[in-house]
Amino acid sequence: MADEPNKTEQGRQERVAEKAARAKATQGRRDSADAAQSRSEQRKGRNVDEGSAGRVAGFSAREANAGLTPAGNDTTAGRDDFYSNLSKPQASWASFDSGEMKAGSEMEFKADVPSGGGGGGELYAFKIVDDGGGTVSVTTGTVNTVTATALTPTGKPTQLWLKVTFNTDGEVTAASVQTSSGSTSATQDYRLIATITWDGDLPTIVQGIKGSQSIASCGVTHQWGTLYS
Repeated sequence: MADEPNKTEQGRQERVAEKAARAKATQGRRDSADAAQSRSEQRKGRNVDEGSAGRVAGFSAREANAGLTPAGNDTTAGRDDFYSNLSKPQASWASFDSGEMKAGSEMEFKADVPSGGGGGGELYAFKIVDDGGGTVSVTTGTVNTVTATALTPTGKPTQLWLKVTFNTDGEVTAASVQTSSGSTSATQDYRLIATITWDGDLPTIVQGIKGSQSIASCGVTHQWGTLYS
């Protein structure tokens, strides 16, 4: 019977050792899992940087093989900055304002408006331009080789006419813009440039001719044409 206490003590020690071994094994598995997760996160971080660098290197290699990167024409320039900036907060859209780029608004393009005329668009000869404030003007034009005058009529005209004066040889000696038509004779003739209707200070303009004019005179008979537009 003296052996019974020894067996009991031995069994207890074996159970304690077994529990300690199980606890050590569990802790080992936890440590392994933590280490694996840490290595995975490190690999992810390296893959982002290495992937960006790899893409740039790949582009460079393909372009070099294709002969697309001669000296002075490095198409890969700036790609490192591009990929490194992908994760950074981006500035707001830039805008183009009269050819000048500035940040803070949507992209916008503005066309230049010719000075002295609010109508914009193509300023061909004898075009009527709304100058604002209830006034209009006429762009410069010629008749044969004579430059027309009186291009800024007063008031709010409803019609504008091109008056031409001839000498006795039928040559044009003068051209001017008039607000009404006169009689046709061997020494003068008229051609309608435009009609205008007004809504307050806002004109609605219907052009009658486009471009500089040519005219042939044979007494009281005159034949109009267009030199250029």
